[in-house]
Amino acid sequence: MSWAGGSLPDTRACFCLIKAKDENANKWVMKTTSPLLFAAWKKLIGAYVGSSAIGFCAGVLLVKIGHIEPERIFEVSTKRLSYALPVFDMGSQHGIDMGALLFAWNAVGALTTLSFVYTAALLNPYRLGLSPKGVRTIFCGKTRMKLLCYLPGCAKIEEESLRRLYVWLMVPLLGMILLGIECGLQVSTATYLFGSFSLAIISLLPHGLIEIPALALAGAVTYSAHLLVNVQARSNTTRAVFQQLAAHRNTLPIMKVVMSVIGGLFLAGWVEAHVTPRIMASL
Repeated sequence: MSWAGGSLPDTRACFCLIKAKDENANKWVMKTTSPLLFAAWKKLIGAYVGSSAIGFCAGVLLVKIGHIEPERIFEVSTKRLSYALPVFDMGSQHGIDMGALLFAWNAVGALTTLSFVYTAALLNPYRLGLSPKGVRTIFCGKTRMKLLCYLPGCAKIEEESLRRLYVWLMVPLLGMILLGIECGLQVSTATYLFGSFSLAIISLLPHGLIEIPALALAGAVTYSAHLLVNVQARSNTTRAVFQQLAAHRNTLPIMKVVMSVIGGLFLAGWVEAHVTPRIMASL
């Protein structure tokens, strides 16, 4: 059979070529997923450690030089946790183990952070017609961000949808920095309140060695996407960036990550509720 003076292309051969091309593309994405996930995890751990040191130094300076009462600083550093205290008290009154309550609190935060890599699709301006239209319209607003656009690297991005995507995928890093500063302030002020630096460290260290890596792993899912698209976002190729994000998202080992995070946070909650108090009581 002929086609325009030549043989009709073998459709099976064309299909195989297209399939092979797609498989090669998927293999490339899969090869880059694990290194990016690990790189994001390390960066988040580093951000926590660095911000903890900054928070500790700030706390010492505020007390010694600023003459601010350590109780006030400690109260500010634990303000976010204070919102959960009524829930913890209510749960304890109903016989729920404190370790389970701590686990639930941390798990909700971790899984919410992880979900940012999926909700980032709402920022795609080429999908405005899809449901939920109202939410997509809000997410894809054209008004230039006035405050968050000054985050490192964001000002160089001209396309508003890419700028919003850049910040959205950066949330885990900002969260780890905030958590580190809070912990640093708590340790520095607890040293004055309890008269012992060692006691302040031990109050956080046993469960923190498990909890922080687990939280960072959940955040690394979203932040790995940030590392993937941050260079392309500056080139303002909107469609290509969202396509790359979708490919990266589809190859992430989500179930393994979720199970690891849940297991780590469950263990950390048990240690914080039952092991840390015993260590502190023995000292």
